[in-house]
Amino acid sequence: MNGVVLLNKPSGITSFDAVRKCRRILNEKKAGHTGTLDPEAEGLMILLFGKYTKMLPFCVSDRKTYHAGFSFGKKTDTEDIWGTVTEYKEPSIHSKEELSKAAQQLTGKIMQVPPMYSAIKKDGRKLYEYARKGIEVEREPREVTVYSLKVTQTGENQYEMDACVSSGTYIRTLITDYAAVLDEFGVMTSLFRNGIGDLRAEDACTFEDLENGSGLIDPLKVVDPSFELIELTDEKKVSSGMKVRMSGHGPKIMFVKDGQPYAAYEKQEDGLYHCLRGLW
Repeated sequence: MNGVVLLNKPSGITSFDAVRKCRRILNEKKAGHTGTLDPEAEGLMILLFGKYTKMLPFCVSDRKTYHAGFSFGKKTDTEDIWGTVTEYKEPSIHSKEELSKAAQQLTGKIMQVPPMYSAIKKDGRKLYEYARKGIEVEREPREVTVYSLKVTQTGENQYEMDACVSSGTYIRTLITDYAAVLDEFGVMTSLFRNGIGDLRAEDACTFEDLENGSGLIDPLKVVDPSFELIELTDEKKVSSGMKVRMSGHGPKIMFVKDGQPYAAYEKQEDGLYHCLRGLW
């Protein structure tokens, strides 16, 4: 089956298992997703099935929004409460002003060191493969963008973080870095991804929805907004992957036929639009 699904992933299941369950429900072997969530995390995932897996590089991925819980006082090897505690430190009391000021320091473009428990590769192996063997390897800091960051205290040593970040930002690590600004140890206690671009978790479906025959969405809704959608007029040329000349459009365009994505193009130095990939 060809389809695009916004899934509200429950906690306690890996992203891989979530995709596998949807594949079984939809009876489709070919599947992909635009970004994982930790097993204990919940929230929005974009899943692509059948021919729509071709759209993977052209899906919205920036400005992901999260709601996370965290606490001070300890450090773990996974940067969340499900890991092994490595250090303790008695937490301090912080005013609203201190919490806000620390958040401001981490807003904008920042450098973030990826956590060991992540799928980033080092020398051909995923970091979590090293971590599971007790090996820590050097990781290069990466630039990420924190578009907005708000922290509130909800109880005794209980805090919540609302963050809008660029793709590739680790909220666990953002909490660790936030705690460090306050001279604290911090661990994530919960995580919910509530948005990717303009897509929202409240519009996502559950496994039960898929089993009941609902949940598929218009594939054009997940296209990266940097691509301008244009109705296809010269099918013969575009279906052959030929260069096209157009005026009055931005650097990236996606041709659409009968309400379906047809081909992704990008303007090159020669002034022509070159085919990135056919999507039919």
